[in-house]
Amino acid sequence: MLAMQRGGRTLSDDAEILKARATARFNTMAAEFDEQGAFAHFGRRLIEVVSIESGQRVLDVATGRGAVLFPAAERAGATGEAIGVDLAENMVHAANEEAERRGLGTPVRVMDAERLDFPDATFDRVLCGFGLMFFPHQGQALGEFRRVLKPEGRVGVSTWRASQAEDLQAVLDELGLLETNGSRPPGWISEPDVLARALATAGFNDVRVVADPLTVRYDDIAHYWQSVRVTGAGRRVAALDTAQIERARDVLAERLQTYQQPDGVHVEMTALLAVATR
Repeated sequence: MLAMQRGGRTLSDDAEILKARATARFNTMAAEFDEQGAFAHFGRRLIEVVSIESGQRVLDVATGRGAVLFPAAERAGATGEAIGVDLAENMVHAANEEAERRGLGTPVRVMDAERLDFPDATFDRVLCGFGLMFFPHQGQALGEFRRVLKPEGRVGVSTWRASQAEDLQAVLDELGLLETNGSRPPGWISEPDVLARALATAGFNDVRVVADPLTVRYDDIAHYWQSVRVTGAGRRVAALDTAQIERARDVLAERLQTYQQPDGVHVEMTALLAVATR
């Protein structure tokens, strides 16, 4: 089958470029990537929604530094197994360092979510926390999730309905510092019905999506800025000059006053947690 072409490049070429860019970005972010706070919270919540049991084999795709993987390993226990895969080598290295510290060996390996190197029907659960939006071919990735799941196995996926970086995104757009187009991956999913439809189209059954809110407290704007700097919005900030950054921080500080409480800045966010059956 011939690959479609656009501007002298195939769509396959475009997909590989997107993967390479995402990989480079997450490699750069790996050292400072915060797997605590919101990521740790929603990692645990995804484990609860998908209901991992002792003795099960679990695959965590786009594992990052282990926000989903480590609670999954806890639930699977000594008689089970939790394996993580990620395309960013630095994330894999960081996750394996933490895994070694926890006495889990090195359960994370470099692998493309769209081409999982596992036999059919290998896992009882397949998880993907905040990774689906970065896959150029979401349907292909979800098809791979389904392929490596055992019959009646479950998939658990999370995406952002409103992330912790929403206010920074809004400020950057308001100031026109960077064009909105491209500020988020083209596969960003923020609506429950869109996420449910993606899973159903991939052949999953009994799809359920819940919107899960969380309020996170930041000490001050500096704390908030540090936390969101290693998100997708941080990529936009990195392209600004010093004067633009100062302007963005000033406007952001004004915006965050709405969330100010005596003990700090309280920012609301909402994740979409989806579970379905093979």
